[in-house]
Amino acid sequence: MSENDALLAALAASLLAIVAGLWFSSAISKMSAGNERMQEIAGAIQEGATAYLNRQYTTIAGVGVVMFFILGFALDWYTAIGFLIGAVFFWCGWLHWDECLG
Repeated sequence: MSENDALLAALAASLLAIVAGLWFSSAISKMSAGNERMQEIAGAIQEGATAYLNRQYTTIAGVGVVMFFILGFALDWYTAIGFLIGAVFFWCGWLHWDECLG
């Protein structure tokens, strides 16, 4: 398989994954939210998951700050700033794009 064929295969697989994701999302959105008890349980699960993720984000942010300074002092500040920009775009683009927009 040539490099061009591999690129086309990767692009086709990516498009298929996006279409499948949109289809699954649409199908799930059309389903019933369940009875009152199910919604209460779902709310409790969501609250716990949110608390867990907030703790994880705090830990990851701390590691990111430490890495920023290690890179800045060990290599150079351009590399550290590049790391910082990449980390911010990763966080905004993959995890919380809606929160980055305000």
